[in-house]
Amino acid sequence: MSHAEVEQALLDAARLVPTQDVLVLGSGALALATHERVGDGWVYVVQSQVDELEELLGAAHAAGASGVAYLVGEAPVLPLPDDAVAAALGRIATDEGALGAAAEELARVLSSGGRASFAEPGAGAGDELASALAAAGFEQIQVEPVGQEAVVSGRLG
Repeated sequence: MSHAEVEQALLDAARLVPTQDVLVLGSGALALATHERVGDGWVYVVQSQVDELEELLGAAHAAGASGVAYLVGEAPVLPLPDDAVAAALGRIATDEGALGAAAEELARVLSSGGRASFAEPGAGAGDELASALAAAGFEQIQVEPVGQEAVVSGRLG
């Protein structure tokens, strides 16, 4: 499966709704595809590298995408207020042992009933993320294989 197919699976699992605000961790292409789905909603892109955010900013301007905010941060410490977004998607890059903190932080920034969908490199990593999300209060957690990756999705209870 291609990278584009994984991103499509992430978008589908997040069940994005027009005008909702969304958090995207990682990929610029995913951020622009998310923006297309939410229309007037805001897309908050969080990455740890400023140079990657600058590339995303250029791509968004070239595509005419407004309503996209670029923030420096990482999943265990997200630069957003409580209940800021209706959905979160992308890839969680964390240091060893930080997956639980990342899941708790996602639960903090998601509104009640918020949805999450993240890709992980393989079934084992997908199961580990599913367990972390469950411990942070997510429900209806699913782990779906997409090629050699696992797409993990859930809803905040």
